[in-house]
Amino acid sequence: MRILVATDQWFPDHMGGVARIATETARGLAARGHETVVVAPREGVETGEPADGLTVVRALPRGRLPQTLMDPVATRRSASRLDAASFDVLLAHGATSASGLRAGRFGRPLVYVFHAAAADEARFLRASLRPGADWLAALAFERPLRRMTERALRDAATVIVLSEFSRDVLRNTSASAADRAVRLTGGVDTGVFTPIGRDGARERLRVPASTRLVFTVRRLEPRMGVENLLQSARMLDDVDELRIVVAGAGRRQRDVEVLREGLPRGTSVQLIGRVSDDELPLWYRAADLFVLPSVAYEGFGLVTVEALASGTPVVGTRVGATPELLEPLEPRLLSEGTDPTALADAIRAGLRLATPAFRERCREYALARFSWDAVLPEWERVLASVGKG
Repeated sequence: MRILVATDQWFPDHMGGVARIATETARGLAARGHETVVVAPREGVETGEPADGLTVVRALPRGRLPQTLMDPVATRRSASRLDAASFDVLLAHGATSASGLRAGRFGRPLVYVFHAAAADEARFLRASLRPGADWLAALAFERPLRRMTERALRDAATVIVLSEFSRDVLRNTSASAADRAVRLTGGVDTGVFTPIGRDGARERLRVPASTRLVFTVRRLEPRMGVENLLQSARMLDDVDELRIVVAGAGRRQRDVEVLREGLPRGTSVQLIGRVSDDELPLWYRAADLFVLPSVAYEGFGLVTVEALASGTPVVGTRVGATPELLEPLEPRLLSEGTDPTALADAIRAGLRLATPAFRERCREYALARFSWDAVLPEWERVLASVGKG
């Protein structure tokens, strides 16, 4: 197949789940012999050199102008230059990318990966913010994002969702699209995210052997629940040598810092900001427990899969797709609520579960369900069926 991919996020420019899934699926499809061309955000270089059947065209501008308005136009123009009509299938990650491809009317089937309801998330963000520039931006772009999503869903030959939760969210926008959506799963590089070398990782990160390390990596945004995790630390003074480490940055940075400063003396909570792509697997590997304290919209939860592939148990809230990932492994890993008390109870339970045998079980579960070797054939099958249709 010849596959044209459009995405508004590309790894390692962005560290989130959408960027990783868009990047890894494109690389994996190219490695499986498909000519794959990607239209991605521009970061100083227009076009990447072809490698193993993959070409990355850096075409989406990043600057002061909002990408919600710019990306559809830039995607359509770039796809036209690439002669999109000559590809077998067009694959779009997100509403703005799908909008750009559909606007070009290239006569090729469009597959829309519905990662999230961007308009609904903009509304949630607005409800969580004080009036200001971010609040106004969320208000201004909610309606355009909804229109883009609705039109792309209407015109897509196939819609991909990464969880049944995402299908339910999709149903609120388009019941017909939800009914015909295909559920695929995201994957993880099990060679990068691995439990091998755990003792060395703890040594490099200066984590003593006796420390109970609880780790999370989250954008510091309202829906991520980091504040609740920090408040749960007040209730965990019965856990000896507990250390909670939070990686990530975002618009709630100062609020989280103030909350951290207000914790009782002796409470070990560390905010380490963004971590590099090289360092992140070390933290997963070193941790006794990973926590996903989301309060809204967890469309898949790639960090959950990365932690499990590293042999680290994950405690998560019953939000979004998290129960779909964790219940088949161990229902006790799910917190009964998103509040600090429920999180504290779940963390205690997770630490009790985190034996060497259970860590091995986490790894085996991730290998069987989320390795790219297990996941990519289904992506390939769906795209091939659409391209032939």
